[in-house]
Amino acid sequence: MLLRSPLLAEMEDTARQALALRFEARPFTSRQVLVASGSEGRELLEILAGTADVHAVEGAHRYRVAVLEPGSIVGELAFFDADAPRSAEITGTSEGIVAALPHTAYQALVAESHPAAAALERAVMGHTARRLGRTNQRLGHLLDAQRTGSLVDALGRVFGRPTPAPGVRDG
Repeated sequence: MLLRSPLLAEMEDTARQALALRFEARPFTSRQVLVASGSEGRELLEILAGTADVHAVEGAHRYRVAVLEPGSIVGELAFFDADAPRSAEITGTSEGIVAALPHTAYQALVAESHPAAAALERAVMGHTARRLGRTNQRLGHLLDAQRTGSLVDALGRVFGRPTPAPGVRDG
């Protein structure tokens, strides 16, 4: 399953094999917190099966900012930056499996000058760039909201949700 994952799929066989052996597969359940916002952690995670929600946490408020499906990669900021706490909360919304790569396993590949370390860096950067592009596109839709209707309508278009009934507007 991991060998065919989007993170490893484009890598050469030796890099893919070396990384797959270092990932740890873990089952998760619905409502299980996989990552707590603000916590320490140096693991890169890929959802292999199931779904999870990503929530930004601000004080007592939680805002869902993404839905993770198989192939989604998370935790890259804290994985590569030792001083960065986890920036969001990730909670399972179904039963599933997550693959976790401990930072120590990545460091061992770097110390060996193994090509898998650079392949992982390229794959994570590519994934992050694509995710940033999708986020920019969504933000562009939101910024166009004034020209094309209300903010509620724009949010509905961005997140694929129906707009409210006529007469119900964002105030």
